[in-house]
Amino acid sequence: MRKRNGFRLIAILMLIASITIAGCSKSTSSETPPSKESLKGKTVTVLLSAGGVGQFNAWKDRAKDFTKKTGINVKFIETPYENLLQNITTDGISNRGEYDLTVYLDTMGPSISQFLQPLDQYVKRDKIDLKEWPGAVLDESKYNGKLISMPVRAHVQMLFYRKDIFNKLQITPPTTWAQLEDDSKKITQDTGISGIVPYYAPGNNGQNLYMWTAYLWSNGGDIFDKNMKPIFNNKQGVEATQRYIDLLVKDKVAPQGSTTFGEQDSRTFFKQGKAAMWLGWWWVYPEFNNPEQSAKDVAGNVGYAPVPGWEGKQSTSNVSSFPLAMMKDSKNKDAAWEVLKWISSSSEELDIATKSLKNTIPAKDQNLVVTQMTNLRNKQLNDLSGGFFNVAADNFANGRHLPLIKEWPQVSDAISSAISKMSTGQPVEPTLNEAAKQVEQIMKAAGYYKK
Repeated sequence: MRKRNGFRLIAILMLIASITIAGCSKSTSSETPPSKESLKGKTVTVLLSAGGVGQFNAWKDRAKDFTKKTGINVKFIETPYENLLQNITTDGISNRGEYDLTVYLDTMGPSISQFLQPLDQYVKRDKIDLKEWPGAVLDESKYNGKLISMPVRAHVQMLFYRKDIFNKLQITPPTTWAQLEDDSKKITQDTGISGIVPYYAPGNNGQNLYMWTAYLWSNGGDIFDKNMKPIFNNKQGVEATQRYIDLLVKDKVAPQGSTTFGEQDSRTFFKQGKAAMWLGWWWVYPEFNNPEQSAKDVAGNVGYAPVPGWEGKQSTSNVSSFPLAMMKDSKNKDAAWEVLKWISSSSEELDIATKSLKNTIPAKDQNLVVTQMTNLRNKQLNDLSGGFFNVAADNFANGRHLPLIKEWPQVSDAISSAISKMSTGQPVEPTLNEAAKQVEQIMKAAGYYKK
């Protein structure tokens, strides 16, 4: 019996040793640069979200030049956004390594982090300067202190407005919520169109929370306290929410249909010339001014401004990102890292944006989304765009992101539903209190409050 136990112990030790050696051998790829020759002929598969995104199209068209320089082939696969999370999760659970790189929405990060390869050693080895990215954007590429992706595509909120209407009424872009309310009332009264078009519909990944949190944060409020207890129903939260809801229910400067609008619906409403202001993601700016996508009176007449703030307090913009990550089970990690470095490089990002502004690349490849501060402050980009990127840089610097927790989808649904209910007439404070109870139960069940 002792001899058998001895053999068993030796077998276990040998198994542990083999696992340790295997683990060490895998880690060397991120510690020691591979030879260029060893990467030639490798194929890196990149999973993208479908939808004709100009930035993604540009990557595809430029991949041929990358292959000529490196010998690494790049294969892009697209999936509908609704299937993206499922595709990543299925590949991660199966350990197949079907995808080497994948994009994802920032709020998905916590739930898929176990399937993603930490990039810290690669970044350290190749001396990548992470300070190039705004803090809020870089945070969205981290989980539990580890870098799990590169922030290749990020968005910040801006206020878009009809320059022709503002000029006619002799008003200036609002810098505070009070001014936005006054401007909206004047516009609605004098022109007959809505002063602003929010979006209050529930669901859709909590789209109706982005404008709400701009109000909440600028009033000094927050969703959670340091112990992850919900506090969005405190005094600051009630004040901010009431003001956001009152655009529709009290001031009546928002269209009645906004109770059913998601972000895309409200954007379309603005493009049709039915509202004078829209607050949302910066990437829509070219779309608003495109005569093929916007009404005749709208195209060429849309200006931009920073997100307004609470009077006497600093404004706070929402930041959202669509980063690019390496799958942990990738069979081509060294080659995948080279592709990831290429896509996330400052020069590549700048070149696409510059040529888009100069209209020297196909329309389907055009993209104005840049994520690195050097590019956001680039003189040529700002000269070509009338200072658009400087305003974006200021908003990124003051930006915040939604909580990066695994429970966020449930939490988001609870608050999103409450926003919708309040927009259709339910009282603000009791509705927020009920939502806070739901959120606290979600967090308690997840083990946040255990001593």
